[in-house]
Amino acid sequence: MTLPYPTRRVTDPAAARALRQDHAFLSRFLQPHSPSDVAAQLGMAANLAHHHARRLTELGLLFEERREGGRVYYQLTARDFAVPSDLLQPGEAGGNGTELLRELGPAYERAYLRSWATMRAGDEGHCIFGDEAQPAALDLQPAQDVSDEPYPTHSDTLTLRLTSERYRQLARDLSRLITEAAQEGAERLKTGEEGEPCTFVLFALQGTLGDEGDFQGVARATDSFLGAE
Repeated sequence: MTLPYPTRRVTDPAAARALRQDHAFLSRFLQPHSPSDVAAQLGMAANLAHHHARRLTELGLLFEERREGGRVYYQLTARDFAVPSDLLQPGEAGGNGTELLRELGPAYERAYLRSWATMRAGDEGHCIFGDEAQPAALDLQPAQDVSDEPYPTHSDTLTLRLTSERYRQLARDLSRLITEAAQEGAERLKTGEEGEPCTFVLFALQGTLGDEGDFQGVARATDSFLGAE
């Protein structure tokens, strides 16, 4: 069946948010489907799937394609939705870039606390006082035994001076590793290999994370429970 629109321009912020937040759900309606069938595929309650479908229809993203045997079949109104970049401002919930930051912080904190509770239970730190020229140093290095933590939390932050060309090259090189991992993940899905969802995030930005003044050197902060290789 021909879709109502080959390309549809989105002008409603609510529809733009739904495209971001319900992308996985919407992608199931490239062909006409009942929300009950989609619910079974996604492991969600059927009544919730029907509620989502009706809401997305009101927003103009889905349309009711037909009714058959007491079942309602929905389909995307277009395959291509054009969303103006300024429709959702960065500071707005669901806006460009900031939604990831809002989700990433609490998710990383939960994972970090889980690793800490698994690997640091019973550890003791040392607060060592030197002379007046050496302030107290608090040593709380992660434990090296990683046997009890199958997915240890890891972060590695680097600040250094780079030319624009080197900055771009380094960011692309690191992203290439993530692309390779994404391709590997797609192959694992085909073979049905089991595992747990894992998230890797790459940020690159000009500037420092704090007030470094006239930054000259190289600063690296690693907070990891991976342990030594």
